[in-house]
Amino acid sequence: MIVIVDDSLKLLEDLTVKHRYEKDTTTKDKLAENVFKIIEDLKTKAISKFYDDSDIKRFLDNLIRFNNYSYNNLLLISLQKPTASYVASRKTFYKMGYSLKDGAKEIKVYIPNFYSLVKIQRNNGEYDIVPYFTLKPDEIKKYKDKNDSSITFYKQKISGFSFGTVFDASDTTMPLDAIDEELNPVLDDVRASEVKDCLIKVIYKDKFKVKYEDLHGTEKGHCDFKNKTIVIRNGLSDLMQVKVLIHEYAHALAHKHLEDNYLDYKEHRNKYETEAESISYVVSNYLGLKENDHSLTYLYAWSKNQDFKEIDDSLNTIVNYSKKIINNYEKFYDKEFGLYAEDYKKMNI
Repeated sequence: MIVIVDDSLKLLEDLTVKHRYEKDTTTKDKLAENVFKIIEDLKTKAISKFYDDSDIKRFLDNLIRFNNYSYNNLLLISLQKPTASYVASRKTFYKMGYSLKDGAKEIKVYIPNFYSLVKIQRNNGEYDIVPYFTLKPDEIKKYKDKNDSSITFYKQKISGFSFGTVFDASDTTMPLDAIDEELNPVLDDVRASEVKDCLIKVIYKDKFKVKYEDLHGTEKGHCDFKNKTIVIRNGLSDLMQVKVLIHEYAHALAHKHLEDNYLDYKEHRNKYETEAESISYVVSNYLGLKENDHSLTYLYAWSKNQDFKEIDDSLNTIVNYSKKIINNYEKFYDKEFGLYAEDYKKMNI
């Protein structure tokens, strides 16, 4: 398997170099198509290696540490180094005060390079589509002016592909017990109220409200898409409120298409609850909350009965929305409670 993966990665590198220098548009598109096919094949191989719920746990636990990597790269990393605990570039480890060991093995990550296309309205009412980097200074000014719609964003286009090289912490002088200490915050009871308030404000920024009600049975909360409201059971502890908020916030972001389609939720309830539970697992663990592993067993049990496309789609959803919630939280927390919070407030940021 390792040889096959190495061969595929080598072929990918060769194709990216050819794509970079190819002038013929048709040939360039064909090369890009081949790149995507190989990446899909590698993703299939990576997912097929999830033999039990411990593999799912490792993948989601690594998402906490690797949340700056794309979904595709998370799978590529897990394929090349299933036991990876924390990956970064040589330069990043050096800045943290660590160096590579002799014989350190490279891990390849895939980097698509994009450029933006903009739409320019001409005097005759017609539109031209041009690359952003061709705009003149006065056109850039119009593009950035929110009240001027004569030049607007159109779409991003891939200009090429490249590969970066990262290394796992086990191949460096970084002590493995320093990973959690240095990289992950820890949430305790004292901080629970602060984190809860921060989460609620983040949810409001995403146009959802939070409401407390007396709920029946064992229900702790739900997401009311129609009224854009996350409902939480009265009387829960701050820690439990944080967990429920994350789960329902995951639904609010990842499943907004269900607003007018409750039948779809009923038909695919296991899929949507598995995604929300997995996102909650990642974010809760990132914040230092102790999460039960039952959500991982649930994810594995569900995925065993699905085809690659369905699993790929759900893992993509889990990765992207876990990262989104973590990033939303971090940005808001930094402005509200971080080192420069007072400066932000003075600047009304």
